[in-house]
Amino acid sequence: MFIVLATTSCTRHADPTAAAPTPVASSVTVAPLPPSSPPSLLSVPSGSPAAAPSPRVRFVGRFDTRDSAAAKFAWSGSTIVGRFKGTGIAARLRDDGKNRFQVLIDGEPKAVLHPDPSKEMYTLAEGLPEGLHDVALYKRTEARVGETTFLGFVPLAQGTMVPASPPPDRRIELLGDSITAAYGNEGPNAECTFSPADQNHYTSYGAVAARALHADQVTLAWSGKTIGEMTDYFDKTLPARAEPLWDFAAWIPQLVVLNLGTNNFARVDPGETKYVRIYTHLFDRVRKVYPKALIVCMLGPMLTDVYPPGRQNLTLARRYMVATMAKIRASGEANFEYVDLPEQKHSDGLGCGFHPSVKTHQLMADRLVEVAKERLGW
Repeated sequence: MFIVLATTSCTRHADPTAAAPTPVASSVTVAPLPPSSPPSLLSVPSGSPAAAPSPRVRFVGRFDTRDSAAAKFAWSGSTIVGRFKGTGIAARLRDDGKNRFQVLIDGEPKAVLHPDPSKEMYTLAEGLPEGLHDVALYKRTEARVGETTFLGFVPLAQGTMVPASPPPDRRIELLGDSITAAYGNEGPNAECTFSPADQNHYTSYGAVAARALHADQVTLAWSGKTIGEMTDYFDKTLPARAEPLWDFAAWIPQLVVLNLGTNNFARVDPGETKYVRIYTHLFDRVRKVYPKALIVCMLGPMLTDVYPPGRQNLTLARRYMVATMAKIRASGEANFEYVDLPEQKHSDGLGCGFHPSVKTHQLMADRLVEVAKERLGW
């Protein structure tokens, strides 16, 4: 099996942490709730061993579903999948207006939904040919932007919800920082600062690779976080809440990707001994809950020896990763892969804050797809 650090939807019983979100303006179609069309929120986590035979809604990601009528979620790439018969579909959400969502109809990206904090009802599509259609809401923004509560899909014009499409057999989980969260990947240049409008996880390397491999993916990523900080988030369903903790039996990936360590060099050299210790601790935690998964340990592509001058961060990080992989291998572990990504090229474009561009994310996805095919036969 293959492991990429990321995550899905189900809960266990955790230390509140939250960063201040960035406010933005709103632009979505608001529709009145049809009195004869109740919201559809019969759901189970994708891949859950306790899955109902015909769920109307399928969650991909970590969702707090203790309230069966109001599912809360926050992590990048969290997705709600549904299917309906009719010509249009709406969704009911509660959001403070900072997040962005990709609307997908029949697998194709359509509008970008920007919730309005004063509204709950949003038309996602209308005027479609009469018949069966798939709908999905995909969270483009990262967890630090804030939580959202999903209240249900609402078919329009006397349409009806039917069981959601079944989940794919392949599952990928990613654990990372701003690179994996797609910080600023759609920004105009390297000088821009964070804005939810410039972050699109749907075009991140993890999401692009998952689509190419016909897999579901779950992402746990938060900009600015170190290896140790993301280790602390690993069992969180909602990163800003202590409970519920995640139930790792609910969704088991075959591939886990760990792309962390860049922020450990943000201010000072962490030193080889400490770096190896904290990285192997994270690796061991992942291995404990996913004993059969292939774990891909990825480095890059933001670190460089050019800046800050004299620090040689990329050279040091590569040396520490080689030492870490040697320690993991010496423990008897064989089901892992080290991927040293090349330093990003300015000629491929730069996202906000010198983060990877959409093109660089595509190149990273291509490499991950190669590894998955080589090691897992996907």
